[in-house]
Amino acid sequence: MTLVKALLHKGFQLFLLAPEDEETPALRASGATYIPLKYLQAKGVNPFAEVALVRELSTIFKAERPNLVIQYTIKPNIYGSFAARKLGIPHIAVVTGLGYTYIRGGWMSTLTSWLYQRAFKSTRHVWFLNNEDRNLFVGRRLVEQQKTLVLPGEGIDAANHFNPDSVHIPGSGEKKENAIQFIFVARLLFDKGITEYVAAARMLKEKYGNIDFNVLGYLNVKNPSAVSEAQLKAWVDSGVIRYLGHVDDVRPVLLTQDCVVLPSYREGMSTTLMEAAALGRPLIASDVAGCRELVDHGYNGFLCASKSPVDLAEKMERFILLPKAERIKMGAAGRQKMLAEYSDTRVIQIYLKYINRIAGI
Repeated sequence: MTLVKALLHKGFQLFLLAPEDEETPALRASGATYIPLKYLQAKGVNPFAEVALVRELSTIFKAERPNLVIQYTIKPNIYGSFAARKLGIPHIAVVTGLGYTYIRGGWMSTLTSWLYQRAFKSTRHVWFLNNEDRNLFVGRRLVEQQKTLVLPGEGIDAANHFNPDSVHIPGSGEKKENAIQFIFVARLLFDKGITEYVAAARMLKEKYGNIDFNVLGYLNVKNPSAVSEAQLKAWVDSGVIRYLGHVDDVRPVLLTQDCVVLPSYREGMSTTLMEAAALGRPLIASDVAGCRELVDHGYNGFLCASKSPVDLAEKMERFILLPKAERIKMGAAGRQKMLAEYSDTRVIQIYLKYINRIAGI
């Protein structure tokens, strides 16, 4: 929402298009005009629904006549581009990650690549959150390189909102006396590496008694990679993890934790890791795109091999054995990295530069 607030402050009129979900109240309260999308389904390949989405977007674009359309995620990037091109509206696509389709491969990946290639022919700019995603798209000839730009993530307000000194932690929290707290924060998807996290936690629990392994995030996500409620319950009942549910404000929870763990298979640029680092939490993450950029190995955390619970457990054990002063030092280093490299003000300036140039404002 930082970008939305900045653009509104500059006097832009904004329309936010998204399906109704748990984020809808925040969109309605943002100060921009929220327009719910009926036909945007995060997953699925129903051709009738896809055609309906293009028509829905076309109707909205025709009615509002925006100077510029900025689109995020796979379907808006593709179908929004088709709708904007038809009406001659300039548009920018922001590729926030490859998603389930690219991670899994197969015929859906081939189809999506073909659609991307067609959509990006008319797109003014295609922005990415890491170099590997950009190189993949350029290498597959899905987009011309001169159209591309790599953003420093989606930006983090480390100076204010994610400043640990400005966050109130009610009560004593869930933390045990002298216990080291690890936490996995993400939508509960297998592609986020939750199976590896649970397996590593099980290994370490056999060796160390005073360690907690927590999980925070949305359950029942509409995604082929989603963890079932039964699976989560089995993990919790076994005593290997504690499920903390999901929260609107993650900051007080993170500040009760010693280390944030995200063994994801791939990210655009992990917002979870950025927020945790800004709050001074050390990180352990997979050595993959969207994670490795945020973790300087041995400095503000550790990188582990992707899809390897054994290596993840080894890195978590290294953290456990660090003196407390070293753990605190790691967290401070991560916060400085966010302030220096991933500030939201840098991202906002990039947006303003291109908005003014393209929309002629």
